[in-house]
Amino acid sequence: MNSPPPIPSSDHLRLQTCRALVIAGIILYVPANVIPVMTMTVVGRVEPLTVLGGVEELYHSGLPVIAGIVFLASIVVPFCKLATLSWLLIMHGSTECQQQRATARRIVHLIGSWSMVDIFLLSVLAAVGQLGVLASVVAKPGAFFFAAVLVCTIFASESYKPRMIWQTREPLET
Repeated sequence: MNSPPPIPSSDHLRLQTCRALVIAGIILYVPANVIPVMTMTVVGRVEPLTVLGGVEELYHSGLPVIAGIVFLASIVVPFCKLATLSWLLIMHGSTECQQQRATARRIVHLIGSWSMVDIFLLSVLAAVGQLGVLASVVAKPGAFFFAAVLVCTIFASESYKPRMIWQTREPLET
C-alpha cells in the first residue's frame, strides 16, 4: 500500500512563500519603476511622474536631500532587499556562508524599516493634493505596482525566519 506524501513543515511552507513573494517582487519591480506612479499638477502644469521622475523633480526643485532619501527608500532599498532575499533563497540549505547569510538577513530586516518612508512621503503628497487650484496629485497605476513591491518585500523578509539560515536542507516531515 502506498504511504501518503510527506506533510510539509511550517519552515518548508515559509520557504515556498518567501520564494513566491520574492519572484513576484522582482516581476513587479520593473513596472513599479517604469509606469507613472502619479500625475502632479502644479499651477496648471500637468506632469506624470515615475518614481525616478519624482526624484529628479525633487532634486531640480532644490531639495537634493529629500531627493536622495526618496531615491534610497524607493529604488535602492527594495532592489537590495530583493537581491539579498534572492541570494538567501539560492544559498538556502548550503552549509557555506551561514554567518554571512545571518548578517544579510539582519540587514534586510533592518533596512525594511526604510520602506515606511514611502508611506510618509505619500501622506505629504496627499496633503499637497489638498491645496486645490494651486496643486493636485492623482495616483496612477504605477503606484499599485510600487505598493505591491513593498508588500512583497515586507512579507518575504518576515517569512524567512533566522532559524532557516542554519538548516542544511529543506525540511519535510514524513
